[in-house]
Amino acid sequence: MRAAVLVADADAVPEDWGPLTNMLEAACEEYVVLCAAEVQIPAGRPCHNIEPSDELTALKQALVWSRREPVLLISAELAAPSAELARYLEYVKAGYDAVVPMIDQQTRQPLFAIYTGACVSQINAALLSGKFAINDLLDELAVRYVDPSEVAKFGEAAVILSSDG
Repeated sequence: MRAAVLVADADAVPEDWGPLTNMLEAACEEYVVLCAAEVQIPAGRPCHNIEPSDELTALKQALVWSRREPVLLISAELAAPSAELARYLEYVKAGYDAVVPMIDQQTRQPLFAIYTGACVSQINAALLSGKFAINDLLDELAVRYVDPSEVAKFGEAAVILSSDG
């Protein structure tokens, strides 16, 4: 699996890259960090600069980078991301444009989700219409939502899918 780590702004740069690095090394063959040019990330991490650094532009860049192969888009702000959940998302992606875990019955986590190349035309349309959040796009896609009870097999959703940890 390929992954793209979104660092939305300087405030989103993790102080401790350990949990994120561990997850990426355990679940991914290759990854890239997507961030604005002024954001400083540790040396040695593959980085692509994005402008603007909104969610949809980042997702589009992630899919371009992966050559429209499925990609795990992950926020650098997640405190305790799960490699096992990432692999599960990849496992259940067949037939869907995106696989998005749910934190609870009402809350989606689009910044720890798998997206396929089939999303690109909808992303372009959303960007042209002035939409920049992934949640604005999800209703236009064939999405497999991973229920909180499924997520719970890999840890507490509120812990593994939030920035609070």
